[in-house]
Amino acid sequence: MLVAAVGIPATILVGRWQTRAALRSAEATSQAGIAQAEATYRAALDQAAAQTTAAHEQWRRGIRRDAWAAFLLAVEDAVSSGHSALNGTDEDLPALRRTMRTTLVVLELEGPPPVVEAAKLLRLKCNDYLELVNGDLLASRAWHALESAAQEERENLSGDAATPVHDAEVALSTLASLMHGVRGAAGGQDFVLWGLDPNEEPEAVYERIEQTHTAAASALAACPAVSAAQARTLLHDAAHGGRFEMGQQAHDSLEFLDQARAAFLEAARAQLDTTQ
Repeated sequence: MLVAAVGIPATILVGRWQTRAALRSAEATSQAGIAQAEATYRAALDQAAAQTTAAHEQWRRGIRRDAWAAFLLAVEDAVSSGHSALNGTDEDLPALRRTMRTTLVVLELEGPPPVVEAAKLLRLKCNDYLELVNGDLLASRAWHALESAAQEERENLSGDAATPVHDAEVALSTLASLMHGVRGAAGGQDFVLWGLDPNEEPEAVYERIEQTHTAAASALAACPAVSAAQARTLLHDAAHGGRFEMGQQAHDSLEFLDQARAAFLEAARAQLDTTQ
């Protein structure tokens, strides 16, 4: 009976030990499971974050690429319309400039700086070209107005009657010839060929230029066939080499524009290759 009484507490004690061991084992197993779950959860979060970042970068890259393409297409439209305008097509050049500006603003917001700087330079060169195109158009229309009036007078009047239109034509021709000769002589060509005296003092040449320019301005002011703006255009055109020189400037401007376009494409491609 005593042995039985002693055996009961021992059994209870062993049972408690076994219970505690089982609990500790269960706790360790639970902690390991929790740690594994946490690791899995963190890995899932990291993967989701990486996927989100990659998706965002891909989205941002697409937005930038669209902005760059829109700007480049606006530039191409402006250049093409400039060509068409020179060939007689009626083009809205100011609207094209506004479109370029709008697309550049979007590009400036999206970046990055290297592409933005290249885009600004390209827009500047494109505007330079459009300015030359516009000047050529103004000169062309002004000359057409004067020549049409002169042709009408020749048909209605006999001989070379002195009229305001005729006087304006002669004055412009005299100014253009003089300035052409001065430029030719300054470039090392024969003075006599251009009707200039090689012994003439520079001050005398400058005075003759001023007098001829003033005479042409007065003749144009008295000519009803052209507006004041057209008169200024004709005067500037005659004094600065005419449309031939302007055409050469437009040619040079297109070369600079092509260089700026190549630089923009290079900057855009470098950025796409970096983020790809």
